[in-house]
Amino acid sequence: MRDEGLFRFVLVPRFSSLVTWGMVVFCGYLVRAAAPAQPLQGKVLVLDPGHAVMNDAGKIINPGARARRGAYERDIALYVAETLAPLLETQGAKVYLTRTRDNPWRYGYSSRADNRGRAVLANIVRADAYVRIHCDWNRDRRFKGFTTFYYRWGSRALAESIHRAMANALPGHRDNGIKRRSFVSASAQMPAVLIELAVLSNRAEGRELAQAGFQAHLAMTVAEGIIDYFQHAHLP
Repeated sequence: MRDEGLFRFVLVPRFSSLVTWGMVVFCGYLVRAAAPAQPLQGKVLVLDPGHAVMNDAGKIINPGARARRGAYERDIALYVAETLAPLLETQGAKVYLTRTRDNPWRYGYSSRADNRGRAVLANIVRADAYVRIHCDWNRDRRFKGFTTFYYRWGSRALAESIHRAMANALPGHRDNGIKRRSFVSASAQMPAVLIELAVLSNRAEGRELAQAGFQAHLAMTVAEGIIDYFQHAHLP
């Protein structure tokens, strides 16, 4: 990487948009690496780790899928979202989660009302993008891979950026494409996508999804896609 200044250090070259900058030692001197522009500066993002809505009694009424004798979708989605949030914040974004471990989502007593309420939250905070995080499940155990969904045409560019990042980062996984479906969110007033990270009902992918390292890899991949969208989606 060239720079007109005296020192500039790329510490994590593989993830060009997620470079860590700070103090480094060079020829015995402690020097500060130059800070890059933050591509998400001023952007507001809402991450929605799917499922796990609770009623007033604290009972989960929208549990989501589960791997065969394995991990729960709601737990995987939350871990990925919690890992993704600080990656986006370091790039300048203000990030909201629809639920956290300490503050579970409590709205509605049906899946439809639950999903509408989460979109309303994104509208209230005037989000620039709304990203819903899920894991797929299918009766056919052979079904596998990742899928990206959107509904409104204004969300297509965001879906393409995230899906392209997924395809590049998961070369050994089946690409099920980008699909238009109303269940993503008809209520969201900003670009919105729903990502099916992998398939819990597939034995191999169910095991992968339960691994913290794979979950972190997915979080970094989605971050790359979001950053790419805001850097390039509106260029002529």
